[in-house]
Amino acid sequence: MSKVELKNISKVFPDGIRAVDDVTITIENEEFVVLVGPSGCGKSTTLRMIAGLEDISSGELLIDGELMNYREPRDRNIAMVFQNYALYPHMTVYENMAFGLKIKKIPREEINKRVREAARILDIEQYLDRRPKALSGGQRQRVAVGRAIVRQPKVFLFDEPLSNLDAKLRVQMRAEIIALHKRLAATIVYVTHDQVEAMTMGDKIVVMKDGVVQQTGAPLHVYHNPTNRFVAGFIGSPPMNFLRCRLEDRGGILYAGNVRVADEHATALRVMVGREIEVGIRPEDFTIAGEGEKSEMSGTVAMIEPLGGENNLHIDAEEPEVRFIATLGSDESGFLHLGRKAHLGIKKGHLKYFDAETGRALLGE
Repeated sequence: MSKVELKNISKVFPDGIRAVDDVTITIENEEFVVLVGPSGCGKSTTLRMIAGLEDISSGELLIDGELMNYREPRDRNIAMVFQNYALYPHMTVYENMAFGLKIKKIPREEINKRVREAARILDIEQYLDRRPKALSGGQRQRVAVGRAIVRQPKVFLFDEPLSNLDAKLRVQMRAEIIALHKRLAATIVYVTHDQVEAMTMGDKIVVMKDGVVQQTGAPLHVYHNPTNRFVAGFIGSPPMNFLRCRLEDRGGILYAGNVRVADEHATALRVMVGREIEVGIRPEDFTIAGEGEKSEMSGTVAMIEPLGGENNLHIDAEEPEVRFIATLGSDESGFLHLGRKAHLGIKKGHLKYFDAETGRALLGE
């Protein structure tokens, strides 16, 4: 497998729309990298430039140190798996997987060996004689992946391959693709708008917005150390809550609105005293205020999403006037019902702070 480097890559369409803007990413050999972001952020366009399906307006694309900007897709030794499986309906599973190798005039014995090995890896040996219409969505997706495997490419590209599957099958296929990555020691670039897929699958995630890379890093590092408000709000489900407030010094103790700033953060934030900031609070960082404890956030329960072991409570706060989400254990929050007051504490050491104007994180990574 191979190392892929994108150096200051941009894509500008003829109408002047800049879909990808100065993207620099290094995908190491055997690394699983996920490009994640909302629809229209440029992630699929970036993937298509790697594949050679889109021209590169500026910048350099290198695979194993070789410039690929002007290489035809067939000469890049890359295999791509699309959201649409694009299987030939009149061919059997075996024929679908073998077709690309036949075009390349690979010997019949080698084709048979590769197809059957890929079928064994993907557990679809029993379906080789079936046509796509006789397969489930998950089985068709395996065939599409198998068609990529038999090519023995340098790099695998996945463009939202699980979007058409139901929730249970998506979880199963995520696990299978992760296992496949380890088994093949493959270099994989994977595109998704689903941040849960990004968090659970990638060795490294690249968060994009409006064609620009916002942050790159290990999933948990990005989750715990977002570089700006966009990343903080996009990565995490339910999303982070944001409270706009003024940073104040009250008798030597720093407060962001009604929330006391943790001592370990106070020194770095003192330069912002008197200015408006945004405080980011993950839903899971709320606690129920105990008897006699001062609550830091209070409000009326407007909606409850029971998830079994925990509840997502949508709460209309009194001060400031904002709706926020708190994720609490079912046993802990079972007494809270619609229309009832909720009094909550906050795990202060977990809070994030952002400049109200620029959105950048105030405490750095």
